[in-house]
Amino acid sequence: MKVEFLREKYPKFVYQKYSYQISGKNLEIFFDFKIEPNLKFRSKIIIENINQNLPRWNLGKIDNLVFHLGLMEIPSYWKATCSPIIEVEAGKLNKEQIKWWEDLIIKGMGQFFYQNKINFRQPNFLKIRSLGRFDLRKADTGPTCDRYLVPFAGGRDSIVTLENLKKKGETALFLVNPNEQIKKVVKVTGIKKQIIVRRTIDKKLLELNKKGYLNGHTPFTAVLSFLSVLCAVLFDYKNIVFSNEKSADEGNLKYLGKMINHQWAKSSEFEKMFKKYCKKFLVKNINYFSYLRKYGELEISKMFIKYPKYFSVF
Repeated sequence: MKVEFLREKYPKFVYQKYSYQISGKNLEIFFDFKIEPNLKFRSKIIIENINQNLPRWNLGKIDNLVFHLGLMEIPSYWKATCSPIIEVEAGKLNKEQIKWWEDLIIKGMGQFFYQNKINFRQPNFLKIRSLGRFDLRKADTGPTCDRYLVPFAGGRDSIVTLENLKKKGETALFLVNPNEQIKKVVKVTGIKKQIIVRRTIDKKLLELNKKGYLNGHTPFTAVLSFLSVLCAVLFDYKNIVFSNEKSADEGNLKYLGKMINHQWAKSSEFEKMFKKYCKKFLVKNINYFSYLRKYGELEISKMFIKYPKYFSVF
């Protein structure tokens, strides 16, 4: 379907609400979205083995983090129609925050715009409106335990980061929808502490894709960033250490006069944006950074060969 037709037929995307509950040992989180007039979605996230931490934190204190996680889920559903207006009913955003989120969508969805030949530079392409009554903007103090949470995808980059951090202090793996290959690598790490998250996309979105609605790249590392902050607070990890390397700053091509970088959410630009936003609006004392930022692929490969125990799982 043509983007002009979809934007006219579906003029408004609404982030209606978020909710969460303890179910057994897990924390279940739900986000409800609507694309007017008639498309509805429910996104689900499960954070496993959470009940052991219940005495240490109050559920109400994570409202702001859950609300923001829902904001970060928006691009995955909004992209189906590229509605010109996004309305946020689930919580309140100020002008600075609205500008930040508009920038994130435009920069983070660059490859999607290019692949679908979408003119994201046209007047009034995207406007975010905040309709929420509840002001959730106050940043919490956050974790106090100086240990490391490592988002882990089982690749060479995250292995190098993990092996170096193991020498510095207590380390846990942060795993989102780990597949069998990742589980094999995790076993080799020897790390027992694993924070596992299950993220589920509404099947109705997949059905729309089959019908010809818009589809393509979304900034998944940005999703991981917001998810990791929530988990760092719940499990008390002060340091969140990604494995994004130097080449993530390199653009791929120019489209409509703007550089498109399919790894933008792994770039130093996003890292700086996120750290600033996190300290002001989410959690004050989270130390979020990429361990491999100054290294290139060749340098990382040279570091990786120091750990031959992983060779058998590649």
